[in-house]
Amino acid sequence: MRVLTVHFNTPELTSGLVRDFPRQTPHGRPVFIHVLDNCSTPENLRTLRANIEGLEGVTLEVSNRNVGFGEGVNALAESDVVDESDILWILNPDTRLRAGCLELLESELDSGDFAVVLPLIFSGDRADPWIWYCGGSINTRVFRVRHQLYGCHIAEAPHRPFETEFVTGAAPMMRASTYHAVGGFPRGYFLYWEDTYFSWKARNLGFRLGVVPSAHLWHAVGASSGSGQSRTYYYWAARNRFVFASDMGVPRHRLVVGRGGLESLRSVAHALLEREGRLSKASAAIRGTLEGLNVGKSGGDGVTDLRVKGAPAAPIPGQNSTAGGS
Repeated sequence: MRVLTVHFNTPELTSGLVRDFPRQTPHGRPVFIHVLDNCSTPENLRTLRANIEGLEGVTLEVSNRNVGFGEGVNALAESDVVDESDILWILNPDTRLRAGCLELLESELDSGDFAVVLPLIFSGDRADPWIWYCGGSINTRVFRVRHQLYGCHIAEAPHRPFETEFVTGAAPMMRASTYHAVGGFPRGYFLYWEDTYFSWKARNLGFRLGVVPSAHLWHAVGASSGSGQSRTYYYWAARNRFVFASDMGVPRHRLVVGRGGLESLRSVAHALLEREGRLSKASAAIRGTLEGLNVGKSGGDGVTDLRVKGAPAAPIPGQNSTAGGS
């Protein structure tokens, strides 16, 4: 099994995940952990190196530029050491396994019922845990992604594995052959909605996506973008919703008029309801929408210059959200 994680300026979280992770699965597979540093500050990179240096089965790759979450994972998955039969588990650095999580996921994947499996992901403290992800849906009429049971108590989750339309990029487990058959995460998204595209394409290729709700994983939720939703979130989530639609071959007017247009306004409205930085966050959402429209006009594959004028510097990795995307 190979655990893939992308690090950006959260060395204590990342090293905590690496140090605590078992070196062998319950089924006897050796575990190797591959970390990509996505152009963190020199100080944070030094801290990460010091914390994980010498740990058995752990490798650290360093990128001299921030390539984004999806392309960072792709770089790790395309390494020469990865065999098609290997199990890949993509994990956010701010996640922590709970007892039985790895065994349950490994067993479900080995059963062959699903090509991609995820645990129930929760957040909050021990006294008041709440569901962050327990399956999800992709509405391609208005281009909205929803996390099922978001905010509910863990006791409300189903008990048996079930099929889902959407897998978050925070913790999908699959064989390398599946990841490569789908083509990995799409280029040009940088942050958010890349997992939506992956889910949509995987299902179109006939792969079944499953959730194992009895397997639990804790997630800090957006640890590298600060409290609340950030300007980074509002920009890239708004932009990449249009990119995803374009990659599906949907004309951009579907997201400008009617129900799709109303959905496009939701991100600006949500930004204006934030407690802090309302105007700057609303501005970021508007800029992201305008950039997304430009991508839609080009009719391309979502690949644009990521250093677009006015785009906030984006922290990585994979801060997923109910708006859709890693």
